[in-house]
Amino acid sequence: MKYKKMTATVEKPKATKDGVLTFEEIKEIVGNGWAVIKNPEFNGCIFLRGELYFHSQDEDEAAEVWGKSKINGIYLKFCGKRDPNIVYVL
Repeated sequence: MKYKKMTATVEKPKATKDGVLTFEEIKEIVGNGWAVIKNPEFNGCIFLRGELYFHSQDEDEAAEVWGKSKINGIYLKFCGKRDPNIVYVL
């Protein structure tokens, strides 16, 4: 089995003492990529803030970290812009 090297791990961002960041702050760090977020807070179904645990430009890499995490309350979020030529079906 071939293992990929993880590209970016974040334990506690320096933005706040407790590591909690707003979605806008997380987007600044992650850019057009994927974020794994601990202890996410929502207003209904809208993500507001959380602790950035890991981020990567590679969806598979972020999903692997998210899937293997043994942390309760962890969230996988895409922080980039969606392609306007793709139709998303829910």
